[in-house]
Amino acid sequence: MTTNQNQLHPVSPLINLWDIITAPSLALRRVSSIQTRSWWLPALLAFATPVLYVGATLDMQVAQAKKAVAQQLSTMPPDQVETTRSLVERMIQPSAILLTTVGTSLLALLLAWAFAMLILYFGIALLGTPVRANGLWAAVVWTWVPLALRPLVQLAWSLLSGHLLTYQGLAYFVASGDIAQDSKNPLFLAAAQIDPFNLWHLALIYLLLRVVGRLSRLSSVGVTIFYALIMGGIHVIPAFTARMIG
Repeated sequence: MTTNQNQLHPVSPLINLWDIITAPSLALRRVSSIQTRSWWLPALLAFATPVLYVGATLDMQVAQAKKAVAQQLSTMPPDQVETTRSLVERMIQPSAILLTTVGTSLLALLLAWAFAMLILYFGIALLGTPVRANGLWAAVVWTWVPLALRPLVQLAWSLLSGHLLTYQGLAYFVASGDIAQDSKNPLFLAAAQIDPFNLWHLALIYLLLRVVGRLSRLSSVGVTIFYALIMGGIHVIPAFTARMIG
C-alpha cells in the first residue's frame, strides 16, 4: 500500500482495523469510499466488548452493586427498606445485570450513532459539500474503535488488580467517595468523559471531517467541538436537570 491507487483497493476488515489505529486518514477514506459495508466489524466490537467486560467481571459487578445498594438502603426510612430491598435484590442478580448490560449497550450505541450521523451529516452539508450517507455511516462507525477497545483495557486492568475501575477519566479528581451522590453530579459525569479513548475518538471525528467531509481545518475544529459538547451533554444533561429540579 504505497500509492493512493493501491491503498484504496478493497482490503480485509482486519486491515482496516489496523489502519484505523496506525493510518486513520487512509482507513477513513477507504471505508467511506469503497468499503461502505465494512462497518459490521467495528459495530460488532462496539457492542460486544462492553458485554464481554461485564460478563468476565460479573462477580465483581454483583459485589459492587450489593455494596451500592447497602449504602443506599442505609439512608432510607426503616418502613421502606424491606420493600425496596426485595425489589433491588432481583435487579442485581447476575443474569439481570448481564441482560441489562446487553439491552443498554445496544440502545446506547444506536442512539449515539443516530446523534453522530445527524451532527456530522448536517455539519458537513452546511460548511462543505454533502456526502453520501452510507459512506459517512461507515466512517462514523469506524471512529468507534477506540471506544470499543476501552472495555478490553479495563477488563485487563480489573483482572490484574482484582477489582473494578472505580472512576472513569478525570472523575477521580472531583469524586466525593459517595457513589450514589457522584452518579448524580453533572461535574463528575462530565469529568468521566475526559479519557484517552474519548480523546482518540474525537481525533478520528476531526479526521473524518477533514478526509470524508473535506472541511477546512477551522470548520473541522468547530464541528468537532460542537459534536463533543452534544455527545458529552447526553451523559450530563439528565443529571443536571434532576439536580435543578431537586
